[in-house]
Parts: sequence; structure tokens; C-alpha cells
Amino acid sequence: MLQNKDIKNLSELKSTFLSQQKKSEFFFDFIDILKIGKFHSIFSKVKSKGISVLLLIRIMISFPFIDKENIHKFTRSSYNQLMIGKDAFYRLKNNCNLNWRKFLISISLLAIKMLELRRKNDKEQLTAFVFDDTSIHKTGYKIEGVSRIWNHVIKKHILGYQLLVMGFFNGTSLLPVNFSFHRERGKKEKKKFGLKPSEYRNQFSKQRDNKSCGFKRKKELDITKIDATAQMISFAIEQGLRAKYVLTDSWFTCWKLVKLSIDNNMHYVGMFSKVKTLFTYNNKKQTYKNIRRINRGKQKRNRKFNLYYIKTEVDWNGTRIVIYNTRKGKNGNWKTIISTDVKSNFNKTLEIYQIRWSIEVLFKEAKQMLNLGKSQSNDFDGQITDVTISFIQYIFLSIKNNVDKYETKGGVFEGTKEDILETKLHQRLIMLLIAILEAIEIIFENIDIDELFIQMINNEEAYSKIKKLIA
Repeated sequence: MLQNKDIKNLSELKSTFLSQQKKSEFFFDFIDILKIGKFHSIFSKVKSKGISVLLLIRIMISFPFIDKENIHKFTRSSYNQLMIGKDAFYRLKNNCNLNWRKFLISISLLAIKMLELRRKNDKEQLTAFVFDDTSIHKTGYKIEGVSRIWNHVIKKHILGYQLLVMGFFNGTSLLPVNFSFHRERGKKEKKKFGLKPSEYRNQFSKQRDNKSCGFKRKKELDITKIDATAQMISFAIEQGLRAKYVLTDSWFTCWKLVKLSIDNNMHYVGMFSKVKTLFTYNNKKQTYKNIRRINRGKQKRNRKFNLYYIKTEVDWNGTRIVIYNTRKGKNGNWKTIISTDVKSNFNKTLEIYQIRWSIEVLFKEAKQMLNLGKSQSNDFDGQITDVTISFIQYIFLSIKNNVDKYETKGGVFEGTKEDILETKLHQRLIMLLIAILEAIEIIFENIDIDELFIQMINNEEAYSKIKKLIA
């Protein structure tokens, strides 16, 4: 079940900014493009020693588009016409009073509004909140809040964070709107967070006001990702962002998130694998596996997705939901999807669930092209800042892609517009991946196609070899 539509090729888009004649123009017009100045109130209480906070943010957002990877390279370049010292940037990055969460979702809301205004049809779009996490590798145990975490791609523990991301799908693009860092406590009492006592003691730490944004985000390290997901949904709705669906993989699917979705007039669609959860079916409490066995004679074949499936309506804590048990071939492994949209059919449910794969592409592109997770700051506030900046850069590129695709004359990006490939690299890449994986699954029926997709897209060597096939 893979997403193969509207995959955005950020690497191709990024290259449109790198011609010498356009760098300066883009750099100095950036604040007008995203109207960052309107968010001045978010940072109004932050002291900046004579240098505008928004100017510093504007410059940091522009780094990848002027070929400057970091603060050090920018301050030593000809672009630093204002002679801003690197300390000004570091004071900004490490300031615990900056409300980066509000800033990111405000930029996202502006981007969503801009994209809606540029649609050429009035057809109501499918919208969704998409959640997933990704491992962020770090090389130094002195970085504040890092721990040993399990990386399911390489199947071993690494030093770093788990980054939980909330994306908003607007019908064509997936935009990152919120995130949180998490650490793992570990199983050994003598190794707190999987670290040696000396490593844990030597981690960077600083005092923060308990009312500051940085203090609150540091506390999120130790809450569950389920609780963090629930908080992000509530915060998005509070900020005026709503969606029709909430999409997650099996790790997140639980009654708490299903109920929260229903309470906020959204449908929940997610993979399901919690063996002990009981549903009411035929007036009895039963697991989803028992329900599947009872209905094995009702198995149908879906030609569009080449899947066998069993559809069963059940009751979960007083709510009517649909359980879809699916498998590839008559001897394939069963997978289960649940949906609160009981009026939807099998094809539509799978099409909606496939949107979730776009967040995997977001992780790949942001890590590869926008330095997501590569911050070397020991200060946790600096880590939050750098991820926020990477996601705002991603949002901007998504906007530009949309504008280049649908507009013929200059508007927001007049003077910076260039042609892009009609068939985008990632769209072709995903389609090729699907063909390869489906062929593998036909031959080896016990292969987990979803897990294999994640490993292929996250393995640099495998990914680059596949890209060469369509270059």
C-alpha cells in the first residue's frame, strides 16, 4: 500500500534557486514571499540587541538557497552585508522563550491558505492529519536530551532522538505543521536512557523558566508519542486547522486517538496490530484476529489493488467502525486497517490510507536536502530551532512547486519562476518502487512490503541506485 501520486521533488525545485543571477533576488525578497513580518507579535517579547529577530530568521531560512550550509559559512560570506556576527544567530537559536511551535503552524496556515487560493476548481479536497516518527541520529552524548533509541530501519540502537512529526495533507501537498522530540528510557536501571552514568552527567543542561516554551518542549522528551500526537491534534484545531481524516501506522492506532478524532468530527484510518484489544461482534467481545477467522469465508478479491480482503463492521467502545483484513495472495500475511468512515468502500479507504506514505518522502527529502536532524547544537533549544527552520524551508519549496505547476504568470514568485520537469523525479521513483516491490511480493509472499519500502527509501545506497534507473 504505497502512495504514488503528487510526490514533490524538492531536489529539483531547490536547483531552480541556485543560478547566480537569482540568488540575491531570492534572498532579499524572501520575507515578502512568505510575509514573515506579520508574525512579529510571536517574537515581540524576545530581546535581540538591536538586530531584528525576524531578520535573523529570514536569513537562516535562506541558507540552502544561497549555498550556505550553516551560520559560520554565512557570516564569512559576501551575503553578510549587514556584518552580523555569529553570536547573534546563536543567541536566537538557544533562546528558550521563542515560540517556534506557534511560528511553524502560523507559516503552515499561511501556506495552506495560499495554496487554496490558487486552486483552479471548487471541488472539495481530501484533507488529513498524518503522523509518523523518524530516528534522528546524533554523534555526541553531550547533546541535551539524547538517549539510545531503537532504529527500526537498521534494526539496532543508535544515539539520538525520535522525531514525531505531524503533517497536513491538503489534497496535493503534505506540509509539516508540528513536531516533538522524544527519548527512550532504556531497560537497565544503571544506564539511564541507555547512557553510562558519566555520559548522562556530562550532558549539556541549563536553567529555564518553567513558563517558557523551551521548558515545555524539553518536558515533551519524556511523554509518550501517543500523548504528544493527541496534544498536536488539539493544538492544530485550536489554531484553526482542521482535516477530514487522521492517518497513522499501527504503532499509533489506539482508542484514545480514535475517540479524539471522532470528538472533533474527523474520521480515523490506521493500521492496527494490538492483539489484546477487544471489539464487540455478534454480541461478543472478540479480538480482530478472531473476527477475521469467523469471517474467512467472506473473503473477496479486489482487482484494483490486487488484494484479498475481509470487511467487517464492529463496535469499539460504543462506536461503529470497519475492520479491513487484507493480504496479498491467498497465502500472504494478513494486515489490518481500521476506519471510522463506515460509509466508505474498500478502494477509497486504501486510497486515503496511502496518503500516509507522503510523510516518508518528507523525511527523506528534508534530511537529504534541508539538513533535517543534522544540528550540532548541544542546547536542546537549538535543536528545536533547526528542525523548525528545515520544515519552513520545506513548506516554501512545496509552495513554489505548486505555483510553478499551476500558474503561468508571475504572482508571489515573479522573477524567480523557472520551468520544472513535467514528470517529477519522485513521482517516477515511487512508481518504480511500487512495481519492484509488487514483483518481489508476488515471488516471496511472506515479504512485508511496507517495511521493505521504508528500508529502501532510507538506505542511501539502495535509493541512489534506483534513482539512476530513471535519471
